[in-house]
Amino acid sequence: MQQWWVYMVRCADRSLYTGICTEPARRFHEHNHSPKGARYTRVRRPVEPILLVPGGDRATASQLEARLKKLSRTNKDKLLAALREEKRRAPLSIWLEDS
Repeated sequence: MQQWWVYMVRCADRSLYTGICTEPARRFHEHNHSPKGARYTRVRRPVEPILLVPGGDRATASQLEARLKKLSRTNKDKLLAALREEKRRAPLSIWLEDS
């Protein structure tokens, strides 16, 4: 079974984009440099990866992606802040944001 990932990127306009992929490095490169990047991010470059979590199979990753996309911006910011605080307590290898 192929590993799927759920990710979130912060765009140049400070908006957040959430997606799924099987090759995160390739997908982040596409968002920043390729016409294969999502239409939303193509006009908001550069994008910065801020969250990457394993999603299991495609169905499970899609379900998590949908749940994250349904969150309000305020709740997304709260989630990211909580994960940032967790990182301070116990560093996570999947956390990408430095701040």
